[in-house]
Amino acid sequence: TAFFSWSCSFYPQIWENWRTYSVEGLSFDFVSFNFIKHSSYGAFNVVLYFSKAVQSQYMLHYKTKTIPVALNDVGFSIHAVLMVMIQIGQLCTHERGNQRITFTATMILAVAVLFILVSLSIALSGKKVFGLTDWLGFITAMNHLQLTMTFIKYSPQAYYNWKRKSTDGWSVWGIILDLMGGICNLFQLLLLCWNNNDVTPLTGDAGKLGLSIETLFFDIIFIFQHYVLYNKRSKTSYRYLEE
Repeated sequence: TAFFSWSCSFYPQIWENWRTYSVEGLSFDFVSFNFIKHSSYGAFNVVLYFSKAVQSQYMLHYKTKTIPVALNDVGFSIHAVLMVMIQIGQLCTHERGNQRITFTATMILAVAVLFILVSLSIALSGKKVFGLTDWLGFITAMNHLQLTMTFIKYSPQAYYNWKRKSTDGWSVWGIILDLMGGICNLFQLLLLCWNNNDVTPLTGDAGKLGLSIETLFFDIIFIFQHYVLYNKRSKTSYRYLEE
């Protein structure tokens, strides 16, 4: 199941960091983007699942009776935020060499936080966000943000692996579980559409669909890097190329 696979996918990397007491194989940009991604996705899931008012707005806008968020989605989001926070703690305490968050990533994070604050302010004022009524507009904005961050977040790690010519310190088991979660989530969406004879779970929750597709794409890249491009352990895997 997608919930089990995605939830478990965090642990191999946390264990790898603890085992080696090093985070030199883990991109700081990836972790920071991942935090924004899961926080915004969590806001979408929690509000849409627990708020009856937002559910009514959603069903009225999309002309459906199917809410694309289940309790396991809420549980996953909360768990994911906690796991990423643990990784952030490891970045602060474990051996990291010369690695730091890049300037480009810092600017992207600043824009993301500004986008959240502006969307929240508009929602609190009672005005429309993305043409949708207040809080429905806000969670839709968060859904778009998490989709954007999902696409962006994998790129720094893929580049970092290529730069080091190694995947040492980057747990492939986490990627395999992530890939399984993406496949299961895609089938879950398609099954929901089939059972309800309604494609709204796909069209009304583009983030969930996009999440599965982007996860499949990047996880295949990581697996290719680990097993094909850099399948031999390099003695210099934790050295950094000069900027």
